[in-house]
Amino acid sequence: MIDDLTLIERARRGDHASYGQLVERYKDAIYRLAYRILRHPGDAEDAAQDAFVRAYVALDSYNSQYRFYTWLATIAQNLCFRSLRSRDWRVASVDLALVRVHRAYVEDGPEIHLLMRERDETIRRLVDGLPDKYRQVLILRHWHELSYEEIARATELSLSAVKTRLHRARQMVARALATRRPQLDLA
Repeated sequence: MIDDLTLIERARRGDHASYGQLVERYKDAIYRLAYRILRHPGDAEDAAQDAFVRAYVALDSYNSQYRFYTWLATIAQNLCFRSLRSRDWRVASVDLALVRVHRAYVEDGPEIHLLMRERDETIRRLVDGLPDKYRQVLILRHWHELSYEEIARATELSLSAVKTRLHRARQMVARALATRRPQLDLA
């Protein structure tokens, strides 16, 4: 197996087949990285292809002091986060397909299923009603399952700002849920 540095040197001299070997070697790992961030197969594939093209164009700037994969993954990651930032995060409402109603067990009966659906609808409406800055981080965290660090990069916020906004968003939803619960009259 030819090492990365040899393939890179050959590719820099115009040997496209050598770069093709690098692509073959790292395409699955770069795709997985992009998919983990973007959560959509088509977007991940596009981002991975774009990363390989950009890496090829910038191959002369590659510093052999670092692993090729690290350099390539950084390019892919930056492309993914730029893609997330460019998406329209001013969502007017949460897509109903994103709110998953968990199936009730058969023995629970239709009443439990209905209650769970009502709960999910209530949470969706509450999230829809949050101010944009809180709704955005909540959706990225709980529906897109991004880490705090990924949210910070996608929104260009500090890590502490992301944590603060998530905490406040959760508190707002919890308070709103608490006020909607029927109060038991024990008198």
